Amino acid sequence: MSHSAPKSIIHPSLDPWLVGGLSIVVLVGFLALSSVVPEDLILGNFLVLTILVNGTHFMASYFLLYSSKEFIRRYRAAAVYMPIGLLAVGALGLWMAAPPLNEPGIIQGIFVITALYLALHYTGQAWGMMASYAYIHGIRFSTVERTILRTCLRVMAAWQMVWALKTSPSYIPTMFLPWVTPCTRFLDIAAIASFAVGGFTLLALRRRLGIPVPSSIIVPFISLYVWYCFISVYPQSIFWVQIFHATQYLSFPFRVEANRMTLGEFESLKANRLRHLLTYSLTLSLASLFVFVGVDKALNYPHGGFETYFLVFVSLINIHHYFIDGCIWHISNPEVRARLFAHVRS
Repeated sequence: MSHSAPKSIIHPSLDPWLVGGLSIVVLVGFLALSSVVPEDLILGNFLVLTILVNGTHFMASYFLLYSSKEFIRRYRAAAVYMPIGLLAVGALGLWMAAPPLNEPGIIQGIFVITALYLALHYTGQAWGMMASYAYIHGIRFSTVERTILRTCLRVMAAWQMVWALKTSPSYIPTMFLPWVTPCTRFLDIAAIASFAVGGFTLLALRRRLGIPVPSSIIVPFISLYVWYCFISVYPQSIFWVQIFHATQYLSFPFRVEANRMTLGEFESLKANRLRHLLTYSLTLSLASLFVFVGVDKALNYPHGGFETYFLVFVSLINIHHYFIDGCIWHISNPEVRARLFAHVRS
């Protein structure tokens, strides 16, 4: 007898934890125990997590784009033109920052764009997960619901942008410095209001549907606010937000890769499928190790002095990653739906 697949990306029991539940528990726990937990645990950066989680999620987006000739043709701007342009801008910036010019303006601009673009990336991913799980469960947001929820997330994007500038004041033009504090206060209030409005909208969705809204739709929304609450208290701990963002993200390319093996059918893991996914995971981790550790070591061995080159290199990867995801992760695209939801039977 054939059975319909569970309505999930990885598994119904795991999805809510992967898309934000784990981050809520850990970060709320950090906040609650901040007076007794060693500071290094809250503010530390752990290289193993960077390689296995954060770096791997960058490599997953590259694998997704460049492993498909159709994707390369369709998203030529992301696959070809954008990386060429970024490399050119990065090279120009490094050349201008070196003696005798000593003009770091372009490099500073790259860092600012990375920080601001990150806000759009985080909030865009939150909405993408909400929309994906709604699609899986056969739920369709009304126009009003969609507009309100996306507006709430855009408020948080603005909050993160101002937070990023406030925590890096050297990148802010002097004429804008007097506006940072008033904007921060306004957006703090707007953030609280947007959380309340979003919560009421999700409650209204429940009443309209007459059934509970799946937690995998709600959790990405809530977790974003928990992240921003955490970094507002501990600005140095953006590392943890990056890790949990990457954890959210990785479910989706892993599902796409798993679906390549199942040919659209949901079935138990077979030996060859499990071996393929393990190879896929190892490949992404090794690529992450090379890019985020190997390149740094190669540039700065044996005496260092090229730290700025590596920071620019990583920033360009970040910008390219954000751009790739903005291109390919649209469930309105039939090919994306076919790849991502092939395991789900209607």
